[in-house]
Amino acid sequence: MGGFVKPNLKMKTLDEKAAEYSAILCNQSGTYTKGEIETAYVTGAVESMSLQLGETGSFGQVIPLLQRGYCIARKEWGNKCFIVKQVNADIAADIVPKMQSLPGEAKRIISKSGDGSIHYREQCLVVYPDKEEGCVATSYVPDWQDVFADDWMIIDF
Repeated sequence: MGGFVKPNLKMKTLDEKAAEYSAILCNQSGTYTKGEIETAYVTGAVESMSLQLGETGSFGQVIPLLQRGYCIARKEWGNKCFIVKQVNADIAADIVPKMQSLPGEAKRIISKSGDGSIHYREQCLVVYPDKEEGCVATSYVPDWQDVFADDWMIIDF
């Protein structure tokens, strides 16, 4: 394992983000209207709230990233695992009996509920990658240390 966590780079300040956005505005003359400057500042503010690859930040900053499909981890975890939000899924009644992830008794109860389908919603997994054995995944619910940590980052393989 290893190699998927980027170095710890601190988030850019609001002024740095606004300056970056100003540099890519359509008006490249170096003179900007008050509206262009305000737009650059607001855009910089919005972008500074979201983590970029290589930056670390808070749990609150990674929730929108999870919703958009990114894999995230804490620096403290040392390349051992990452978190991902599962995609919501609707499993039809004819598929449920074939599922490996459900025990027989659960399948029996599900088959008698409504139309026999199952609907997965809003779940997160912690995934432990292993180059020889594959990945092991289990449910993830953050503890208070994770919630208040400021070393969350986007991972990249």
